[in-house]
Amino acid sequence: MHGEALRKAAAEDNSASFAARVAEDWRQCDLPANEQAMLEYVEKITLAATTVAENDIDNLRQNGWTDRQILDIALVSAYYCFRCRMADGLGVELDDGRVDAELLDELHRRKVTS
Repeated sequence: MHGEALRKAAAEDNSASFAARVAEDWRQCDLPANEQAMLEYVEKITLAATTVAENDIDNLRQNGWTDRQILDIALVSAYYCFRCRMADGLGVELDDGRVDAELLDELHRRKVTS
């Protein structure tokens, strides 16, 4: 999950300490197993995408994620990687204060910050 979106959503929900802990080190948070599996996958896409293998996808499936949800996770992760690399490649700063409304809505819908 995108750290800035999480921080903004948490600030709006008065749960900033949880959001800060997740953004800093999600492994230290008491998250459900399916969310941990998703975050491991997202981290792997972000840091070492060429190492993603079928067992990573199988792990997500074993943790209850559907193929459609796995695709969504991969697309969102790849989008944020692309966005950051494009900005870096063009030497521009991203507007850290701007968070996609749709992402915030989804965080609220799932009550990720509760």
